[in-house]
Amino acid sequence: MAHAFKIIPAKPTFGTLNQVVYQGDYIKNKKAKLIYCDNRNKYNCNKLTKASDYNVKQLYYSGRYLIALKNGCILPFNKADLIAGQYTKMNLNNVCTVINGSPCVQIDSCDGCATAATIDINSTEPFYQTNTIDPVGALFGKSACGTNNFIHYMVL
Repeated sequence: MAHAFKIIPAKPTFGTLNQVVYQGDYIKNKKAKLIYCDNRNKYNCNKLTKASDYNVKQLYYSGRYLIALKNGCILPFNKADLIAGQYTKMNLNNVCTVINGSPCVQIDSCDGCATAATIDINSTEPFYQTNTIDPVGALFGKSACGTNNFIHYMVL
């Protein structure tokens, strides 16, 4: 009976930012960015011409990571964590999210996606009874394994 009431912490579900910088890291990060891409010479980017030891090579890879983080190529958090909602928004342009009527017979070719759905705000019936949410499985998947498809549409 000792394990019947085991406490499961919620902190891992929320996640954390990977972007923790301390005072001593400032100079190291500056060196890393300069080793990866020397601003004085445009043609010296993304090339490690000489590495005298492991520390120089590690600074090079740190600089590549920091520049990719700055350009938005790498997100400083896991998209599956709840913290992602505070730093991202959804870009649902050209995504079929709602259609009027019943679900499509052929999920790969849905005729309702060709026109925009009109939503009647004065309707007395519940929204989900008159409309189909995510008819082609772009957001929540076509099966139980595709439940996280919506993370592909997250942008900073």
